Amino acid sequence: MGLFDAFTKGKKLSDLTKYVGDFEIVEETDERGRIRRRAVYRGVWTLPREQGAATKARLWTTLALCLLTVGLQVWMLVLNHGHDGEYWVMVPLLAGLFPALYLLMGATSLPFRCRPMRQDQYMHSFIRVSRSATAVGVFTLSGLLISLILRLIRGEWRMRTEDWLFVAACTLIPALCIVIIFLLRGIDLMERENGVFPQDGGR
Repeated sequence: MGLFDAFTKGKKLSDLTKYVGDFEIVEETDERGRIRRRAVYRGVWTLPREQGAATKARLWTTLALCLLTVGLQVWMLVLNHGHDGEYWVMVPLLAGLFPALYLLMGATSLPFRCRPMRQDQYMHSFIRVSRSATAVGVFTLSGLLISLILRLIRGEWRMRTEDWLFVAACTLIPALCIVIIFLLRGIDLMERENGVFPQDGGR
């Protein structure tokens, strides 16, 4: 077994360098007398103080809202609204796809986080979702604001149905992001030093 096999399986290089200090390499002898090396987590564990149905429901709700947010963002980009080809409007909206991808990546692991989490798991779920939701909301509001400013400058007051749908989506997405952030912040988390929780905190 390689030096960091227990930790490096399925991990990115950035994860290894950032969280390697949380692991200790130990040598063990198996039933055949061979020496095996494995990584043992020695960092801080983070977990919800209440791990009952209410917390699980909150995590599943957050996941559902994240999926809805990303779905609305994609739908908004393909919507044929009045400024769908406008450079200054589309740049922030397209830029918002990057944090939306991270939002989706972090959200899919949330239902499995109602248990002790290593620091890398905590950062890649709770923190990633909160930060990504903030970025998605900011980019979407920027696109909406620029669109309204352009209409004001050009005197384009006639709104089609697609334009109203665009405005509604650009308003709803930041609102959903705020709800997502508050749902996660509403979960009371606690930290424990190494050795308190033997399990690895899930996938």
